[in-house]
Amino acid sequence: MRKTIFVSLIVLMFGIGSFAYAQSKSENDPTGTWSGTWTGDSNGKFEMTITKDANGKLSATLTAKPDQGDGFTGPFKSVEANGNKLTMKFEDPGGESEATLEAVVEGSSLKGSYSIRAKANGEEAEKGTFTASRK
Repeated sequence: MRKTIFVSLIVLMFGIGSFAYAQSKSENDPTGTWSGTWTGDSNGKFEMTITKDANGKLSATLTAKPDQGDGFTGPFKSVEANGNKLTMKFEDPGGESEATLEAVVEGSSLKGSYSIRAKANGEEAEKGTFTASRK
């Protein structure tokens, strides 16, 4: 009887530990499709899909629809995750500027800031904030 209770407690503790680990891992996992808005020097809506290859390398694509101007779709040049923090970079369709996004993943929400710099002189052309929800 004692042995059965002891084994049951061990199994229960292992199960709770595994569940807690899986829960914390999934809250920080940026992969998936995100839908959101940005505000700053311009405003708009976006959809972003982040994937992870077999080696664990992250990549992403962005479809942006500014309130003013033409929308575009393109890949990110880099996507790096450190815990629940993301740093992502992409170029505008004309290749004249580079955007850097820094965000925090909190479960099914993503919040952060962005900065767009001209590649020719490095001057900041735009900055703002964004929020997104996991689809």
